[in-house]
Amino acid sequence: MAAESENQDQTDKRLLEQIQQGDQLAAQEIFSRYSQRLLTTAHKRLAGLFASRVDPEDIVQSTFKSFFRRAGNGGYLAPEAGDLFNLLVNIAMRKVNARVDYHQAASRDVRKTVSVDDFNAPAINDEQKLRELMLTIEDICQPLSETQRQIIHLRLEGFSVSEIADQCGRSKRTVERELQNFRKQLCSHFEP
Repeated sequence: MAAESENQDQTDKRLLEQIQQGDQLAAQEIFSRYSQRLLTTAHKRLAGLFASRVDPEDIVQSTFKSFFRRAGNGGYLAPEAGDLFNLLVNIAMRKVNARVDYHQAASRDVRKTVSVDDFNAPAINDEQKLRELMLTIEDICQPLSETQRQIIHLRLEGFSVSEIADQCGRSKRTVERELQNFRKQLCSHFEP
């Protein structure tokens, strides 16, 4: 097995050198060797909310385009053991993260939209809904003060307004006002 890995590393090194010399067959060999594994990796990363917005095949194509452009200009040294695939994964994940960031920007935020296909899709189970809600709550709480976050978390844990006021050293009215502000933010987050 180690000999097979060593042979592949030597082949990767030779293929990269050939790509730097403009050999298209070497580029095809690299593509056929790693494209399926890279597609599987991109598909796993994009599962869930972004599956309808970003095509893993587009990510793989863009990854190889970037790789071959830079490799053709001598931008990469001959790889060590397993480094070529790791390099391709690194490029792909940067592209995935850029697309995810793009689709989470204000008016495009995938978490605030629903496609027609979503109505026909199988229902998301309650555990997934709860996990998504908790992530949304964490996002909303992030810019808040420590006391505001504590009030919200205590309420989520089931404490009464009086108990929260006692624990946080705030008046009941202040606690109620903070909770009401949080509810408004949460509701506005889910409005189209």
